[in-house]
Amino acid sequence: MQKNLFSYDENEELKPEFEVGKAVRNATYHQIKPELPEKRQRVFEVILVHPEGITNKQIALELKWPINCVTGRVSELRDLELIKADGVDYLPDHEGRMHPNTIWRTA
Repeated sequence: MQKNLFSYDENEELKPEFEVGKAVRNATYHQIKPELPEKRQRVFEVILVHPEGITNKQIALELKWPINCVTGRVSELRDLELIKADGVDYLPDHEGRMHPNTIWRTA
């Protein structure tokens, strides 16, 4: 019998059939890329190149967009389960006060 991703033998030691990593993530991205609107796609690309995670504020700075253009796209990507929240970073506002900011990573 040929093995595939869903093959299971209870006597067999469990180990991954493949390594999930950058190649799988990139392949998935290229499959969904044509379906994403342009702004959502640009935000997703920024998140992809930051495997350590990135906040809405950092995305806005990188794209040189107003923060309100980023937060909507991030919410859409989260609702599509393409990204996930992965902690909180405290960043200063324009007056130096620290505020919590969600860190986003690809799902």
